[in-house]
Parts: sequence; C-alpha cells; structure tokens
Amino acid sequence: MSEKDSKTEEATPKRLSDAKKKGQTPKSAELVPAISLMAFSMLGATLGGYVFRKGLVFLQNSLSVNYNMVITSRNIRAIFFNKFIDSLLVVAPFALISMLIGIVVNIAQAGFLITGEPLKPDLNRINPISGFKNLFSKKSVFTLIKNISKLILVFYIAYSNITESYKQILNSGNIGTQKLFTFLSSLISSLIYDIVVAMLVLAIVDFVFQKREFKKNLRMTKQEIKEEYKQMEGDPQIKSARRRRQMQLSASRMMSDIPTSTVVITNPTHIAVALRYELKKDKAPLVVAKGADKTAAKIKEIAKENKIPIIENVALARTMYKDVEVGEYIPFDLYQTVAEILALVYKLKEKNKGKI
Repeated sequence: MSEKDSKTEEATPKRLSDAKKKGQTPKSAELVPAISLMAFSMLGATLGGYVFRKGLVFLQNSLSVNYNMVITSRNIRAIFFNKFIDSLLVVAPFALISMLIGIVVNIAQAGFLITGEPLKPDLNRINPISGFKNLFSKKSVFTLIKNISKLILVFYIAYSNITESYKQILNSGNIGTQKLFTFLSSLISSLIYDIVVAMLVLAIVDFVFQKREFKKNLRMTKQEIKEEYKQMEGDPQIKSARRRRQMQLSASRMMSDIPTSTVVITNPTHIAVALRYELKKDKAPLVVAKGADKTAAKIKEIAKENKIPIIENVALARTMYKDVEVGEYIPFDLYQTVAEILALVYKLKEKNKGKI
C-alpha cells in the first residue's frame, strides 16, 4: 500500500491550523469573478444613469476642440489630467466594488489571514518532474474541464439569447433610437443574468471540489496522528522522566522546609505530617511536609536533627495526610485538635528551654 493510500484519517485541528498558517486554505478562484459580475450587473442597473451622464460629459469634453489653444507641454499635461479625472469618475464605483468583493469573498472562503509563507522560495515549484506530474493531476484535469465548460456555457448562452432575438436584432434599424436603447438594454441584461447564474453554479461546484480535495490532501496516516500527539503531549518516557524530576524537586523543597515546622504528627510508624504555626506569620497551622513509609521516616529524622517535637496522633495524622496538601492550611474542623497539640508543644518548650 502506498503512503497516499494509507492516509485514511481526517486531518487533526493542529494539521488544519498549520496549513492555514502556511496560506493553504480551500478556496475557488471562480467565486470572485462570478460574484463580481453579479455585483456589476446590479450596480449597472442602479448606477446606469450616473455612468451614462459621466460618460456623455467625458465624450463631449474629449470631442471638443479649442482651436485657439497654444500647444505647450503644460497644456498637454492639463488635458491629460482632466481626461484622467473624468475617466476615473466613471470607473471608480466599479473599481471600488470589485476590490471590496475580492477582499470579502476571499475572507469568506479562507478567513482573515496574513502570512508570508507562500512568498518564500520553494525549489519544488520549479522542479520539472513535479510540474509534469501536476500537469496530469486530478486537479489539473478538473481545471481544464471547468474552463472548457465555462467557455461552452457562455457561448451557448450568448447563442441562445441572440437566436431568440434575431428578428428584433435584424429589425433594430427601423425602431428608432429610444426603442433601440431599451431593446439593447433588455437583451444585454438577459444575457448577463444567464451568464451570472451559470458562473455562480460553476463557482459553487468548484468550491465544493476544492474543499474536498483540500481535506483529502491533508489526510493523515495513523502513525502521523500518533507522532503529532507525541509532539503535542510529549513522549510518554520524557513525560514520565519530567514528572519524576518534578516530584524530586517538590520532595527536596518539602524536606528543606521541615526545619521551619513547629511540630511533626505521626500515626506513629507509617505516616508523618509536619505543621508550622507562627503567630505573626501564619493565619492557621500550615502543612509544610507530609509522607508515608520512607518519606515519613525521613521527615522524622530531620525533625529529630532540628529538635522539632514529634507527637503521635493516629487519627489526626491520617486525616491530614489524606485531606490536606503540602502548602495548604488545615481545615477548620481540625483547629481544636491541632490547638491542643500546639499547646502541649509550647509547654514542652517552656519546660525544656524556659521560653514560651
């Protein structure tokens, strides 16, 4: 089985996101001209009077001749500038609409995206072998069929409209200027309407095809999905080693905090919990360390080295080991029991050191 055939899994969100960052998005090149033509036909119907008036002024100004004008470079520049402004006023609405349609349609297809990836040099683009393969690819064949279909459709639509009105066209010289304008407007509107519908249908078909091909080209093998998951989540062995390292660092910090504790409470052999309570520093007794078995033995060992009292209370030790994490204050329901133990610790300190 080839690598392409083994790509049976749909692209992951990360794969789609990476493709979008590279400028790879499903979009149809046919939607922009189709929607532009539709907009122009609607705009022509709306701004027909404006275009006619501006066009007439432009034509009158262009045909008017000032025989007394002195031909100089300054006068010629002024003439060209005036004619440029006149022509710009005619085409400006259509140019602006075309630009806006191009932006809106592309954003609607691909979303808002700014990337320089497509501009980067890529030797595969000038590779003759890749180019020859692309020449006979499914996408190229579809594009060829699409372009031929477009030409055939436009030719057929124009031929149909003309044959339906050929008698009126032949008789157009006898109907007068006003009726001729109305007849031509109707004929052109009908022709443009049919072409717009045909181009929109082709554009929708093309967009569906492009989206389908885009998803198909981004398909992944099961191994690629596993590799991507490893990259996102991390290799299980690396994660395990990182977790062990974090636990070691946490345990090291915990052991270093034991000398600051006020008392160590045990059950007495398997569990040890170190508590700290300083009147001006802590709002309640704080668990600075806890552990079972070997860790409990290490806590007690450090406590003995630092002359920290070790008190046996099985129920309290078990409750705090189970319910209270290192760095957390004890819950309210344990205040009374812990207060009694702290009072005992202070009495021992007073007896042994003569201090409260």
